[in-house]
Amino acid sequence: MTISTFKVRLATAAAALMLSASAHAGEVSWWVSEPGKVKAQQLATEFEKENPGITVKLQANPYGGLEGKVMIAVKSGIPPDLIEVQNSWIPSYQATNALEDVGAAINQSVPLTDFVPATLAACSVDGKIYGLPFQAEALAMLYRKDLFRDAKLDPEKPPQTWDEMIEVSKKLTYTAPNGQRRYGYGIAGGGAEGQGNTLYRSLPYIWMNGGDILSADMKKSTLNTPEAIAGVKFYTDMLTSLKVSPPSTLENGGLELRRLFMAGTIAMYQGTPTELERFAQDAPNLDYGVAIMPHPTGKETSALLGGWGFIVPKAGKNKAEALKLLQFLAKPERLALYTRTFPTTTTSMNLPRFADPKLDAFKVMMTHARPQPPIGSWLEISSAYYKNIQEVLIGGASPKDAMAAADKAIDAILKK
Repeated sequence: MTISTFKVRLATAAAALMLSASAHAGEVSWWVSEPGKVKAQQLATEFEKENPGITVKLQANPYGGLEGKVMIAVKSGIPPDLIEVQNSWIPSYQATNALEDVGAAINQSVPLTDFVPATLAACSVDGKIYGLPFQAEALAMLYRKDLFRDAKLDPEKPPQTWDEMIEVSKKLTYTAPNGQRRYGYGIAGGGAEGQGNTLYRSLPYIWMNGGDILSADMKKSTLNTPEAIAGVKFYTDMLTSLKVSPPSTLENGGLELRRLFMAGTIAMYQGTPTELERFAQDAPNLDYGVAIMPHPTGKETSALLGGWGFIVPKAGKNKAEALKLLQFLAKPERLALYTRTFPTTTTSMNLPRFADPKLDAFKVMMTHARPQPPIGSWLEISSAYYKNIQEVLIGGASPKDAMAAADKAIDAILKK
């Protein structure tokens, strides 16, 4: 081999290596949840057309076990470049210092002032934004208008206060002429994803009564207070003393409540905007209404903000491309396309897709929604809370004793 031939081959090999490295650098791996797969592929194709040097490698993951799967990935040192997660998981991931601060990148694409403030707060830890919130939701009250009529109640006047809620729930609880046992109000006490379902539906009763689960500095549990105990009592009384919730409550999560509602077994329950799509598919003739959640007299309603976002792991190999995809996804029309409930910006919320009057109560609830505390030990904290809520529901403890026990367990978690 001559020196000139060797130089040519060396140059060719170097060029091939550079091309290979360039191709790798131009590939961004994106994990999404299974329900978002079709729309994610649509957006990925559009992104690739706008950015011909970048390829999107898409992977869809089922909900089951996703939180743990992402935690393993972000701690592995070789995570995907962009990941769809529940916003409530972000503090736990960032507790390991695993996430990129994406606030500045988002602001270059969409002004942060366009976002509903609580949605950014849900993705933030210590004032830094670690995720692009694309989906937001707050529970509203769904009620069967036909069952209201059967009970001689005005279907256009759902209960607005706790006192009205108790009165109406009692009237809606009876055995119908066809032998079906009906119940006024369905609450979550278990089922699949029971911990999240029960927390999501019960914690707002503590908030709207002026209580909280943690102190403002997140260093102490505040469940053993009159306000918090009364909120828990109102929620659990629906099963334990008032008996206006079905005996299956300890097995009921969101899915079970929806089925009981469609079957006419329960007349009211807390649901998300996604329920409306399910009703349209599974029970198109269902006669129902949507209202804001009842609240204590003289106080405001409340909701726990739910939602999803996209995170960029620090250890991702293609961070520049991931941030470019993140900025692409942040545009209002893409947030509106991808969300399964509501988008997170004012501009996208005003698009025609969200003009259905049945969504109005959900929009109102969004203005009263609060994110969970941004603390890395939240999963443990909510587990201790859930365990003690169940103790009340099975009749093993009073709300006061259960919240005292939860208080003690959570304080121990906070001191670790």
